[in-house]
Amino acid sequence: MALQNLLGPSPVETFVSDNFSQYWANEIDTLALAPQNRHICAFGDFPSTSRIDSNHDIVLVLNGTNSGVCPPDLDWVLPDRAGLVIADAVSAAFTRPIDFNRTDVLCWSWQKALGGEGGHGMIALSPRAQARLKADGRKPVARLMRLHNADGSVNKAFFGGRTISTPSMFAVEDIHSALDWAEACGGLPALLKRVADNYAVMADWVNSTPWIDWTCTNPAARSPCSITLRLVREQHATGEKEDDDKIVAGMIRLLEAEGAAFDIWSYGDAPPGFRIWAGPTVEAEDLAILCKWLAWAYSETCESSIPPETKVVRHGSFPPSNTRAVQPREESACLLTAALESPPPQTLADYYDAILFDATGVLISENEALPGAADILARLNMSGQPYYIVTNISSGSDETIFARLRGAGLPIPAVDRIVSAGGVTRPRVLGELAAGRQVSYVGSARAAHDIFGKHPNLHCADTAETFDTLVVLDDEGFDFKRAAEHILSTFRRRLIETGEMPRMIAANGDIIYPGKNGTLVFGPCIIGPMLQAGLAPFGAPPISVEIMGKPGRPIFEECIARAGTDRLLMVGDQVDTDIKGAKAAGLDALLVTTGLNISGELRHGENGAPDYVATNLCQIVDGSLFPPLRSAKHSSTTKSGFADRRRRIVGSS
Repeated sequence: MALQNLLGPSPVETFVSDNFSQYWANEIDTLALAPQNRHICAFGDFPSTSRIDSNHDIVLVLNGTNSGVCPPDLDWVLPDRAGLVIADAVSAAFTRPIDFNRTDVLCWSWQKALGGEGGHGMIALSPRAQARLKADGRKPVARLMRLHNADGSVNKAFFGGRTISTPSMFAVEDIHSALDWAEACGGLPALLKRVADNYAVMADWVNSTPWIDWTCTNPAARSPCSITLRLVREQHATGEKEDDDKIVAGMIRLLEAEGAAFDIWSYGDAPPGFRIWAGPTVEAEDLAILCKWLAWAYSETCESSIPPETKVVRHGSFPPSNTRAVQPREESACLLTAALESPPPQTLADYYDAILFDATGVLISENEALPGAADILARLNMSGQPYYIVTNISSGSDETIFARLRGAGLPIPAVDRIVSAGGVTRPRVLGELAAGRQVSYVGSARAAHDIFGKHPNLHCADTAETFDTLVVLDDEGFDFKRAAEHILSTFRRRLIETGEMPRMIAANGDIIYPGKNGTLVFGPCIIGPMLQAGLAPFGAPPISVEIMGKPGRPIFEECIARAGTDRLLMVGDQVDTDIKGAKAAGLDALLVTTGLNISGELRHGENGAPDYVATNLCQIVDGSLFPPLRSAKHSSTTKSGFADRRRRIVGSS
């Protein structure tokens, strides 16, 4: 309601820190409410706030229940800002302090912190938000979402008790009862103290337990009430490092069978682990008992230990308070572990936590989708299988690439699915600039400014007389030959004057890539061999190139961090970049005979051998690459064992 009534036409800054903030960002795009700048980061942290424009609106989630992340503070929001700050406070209300001077719209739910009935939302508008609503009051908004009257004025009846439709009176009385209880506890300060006490219990347990850790590794951004935990793989026994999902599933089913804990699975996109609510209606004593049950379940699942003594668990303290004991079942919980195995995978995609797709030659050719590309992404969207587009395209920011791929007809749901070489290179280049170095780029000014922003030490390489660092972006939108000749002269002059050459950072590591009608095109990283050949007569040493995109390790490390797992499959058409890069990062790889490999003639050595070869993308989901292993997965076979058997199968097909 707030987004539809208040956003547009000025841009909006969105902070994608969990799935719910992702939902809001997607809604803004889907409904075309306003131009959007998305700030994203790895799962389990809050995005940087250093690049916001105070003239823009801001949309963020104050407490992420699935990632366990919240903004450390709102000090970066200017009091005299021009834009509005719209905050999803669903689970932040009554659980953490809220700076009302730095927020303009707050939305929260009855059902979260105070445990009331679901389906009832509240909204609070600052005077600045009301002024915006009146100014934009005649924008078309569906009746159920409309906050204004026909004349554009704020519909104050909503804020005096009127509802859009008849709510449950039980729910109304329930929230009144909860608020009475909160006041009896001592009001908001007492609720915040209860949350702090609960967090302290969980923190003590995590700090003293070697096999568990926080999903949010940044303490400043860690939610005190949405406790999200992950298994620490290094602490598992030999042979169990790839069994995180099975261990967590086993623990949770044991706890549910014993009546000790319910619905504590981690969220779908999070690493295998637990999601525990520690809001003010939860007792610290109950959480301490839960920690003992978790320790027992882990021991039972991994080491076949025995259950703890029965403890009394009080479910909140709403008056009147009745206590009951959680009684373990008479049958041994060990009998339940026989049913803990996941069903056998039916397709290649089932075996991996996420799929990584190259863009050019796999999904698109120039600006057109390749046959089957849109279909495979649509199928993965429907199944909920995570995937990322891992591309060396460096002609713009992730947002620009996202728009380009969507324009080609690919149904990519959000910009955080884009892992681009330019985006991975950005922090590295900003570090060079911050250190006072002169940086020049091979690429268009538009691309460089879109990725890095403008900086007095950032210049185009085909005009700069000297530079300390050369960044290779793309070969689009400028005269590549002219730039290469100018760079060659600059390198030679630097070599003669100082005996040294500038350092090189390559975002786009492609030396060749596919063109139209089966042709080959030199990629931007051909500049390295060209410079080496041109400088050889002058006794130049070998040119060292730091590759950030494929086949470099940084872009694959970003994929692992983004996905929260290393059980990933890289799908590409280039051996030297896609396949060798993935294998060097410890990932499995599938070579498709499209794009650069359309004739199936690419050679690969032992280090570039793919795990799979496919003639089309549909083989990832149609079971044709996986039939011999369908019955074999229903065992304790490790991932490495599967990899060995897969190679033999692929080699014989």
